[in-house]
Amino acid sequence: MGKFQALVVASALAASGCDVAGCENEISARAPSPSGGRDAVVINRGCGATTGFNTQLAIVDAGHVPEGAGNVLVLDGTVPLRLTWRGDRSLHVEGAGGSRVFKREASADGVSISYGR
Repeated sequence: MGKFQALVVASALAASGCDVAGCENEISARAPSPSGGRDAVVINRGCGATTGFNTQLAIVDAGHVPEGAGNVLVLDGTVPLRLTWRGDRSLHVEGAGGSRVFKREASADGVSISYGR
């Protein structure tokens, strides 16, 4: 496959909500920071029949769509997270409960993240 064809395929996947790995992201929640400069975005991500869905959290610039996997939190299954900004540099996340955790960051992009049940 030539560079142009690869670019066309990658662009088509991105436009359809898929990434190059064949995963699809569906945004289930978006919480803007108090100043409106950033968004905390909850993503339901599926990567095909051989893997289950997972819930991911990303911190992005306001209005942007996360590309690829979340940069903050990755949980097994579909989990309804509750997001509360406690200032522009502090986010509180609840709802993970007993979910299996694959990734859990204490900070991302200058935002500290705390977790509750």
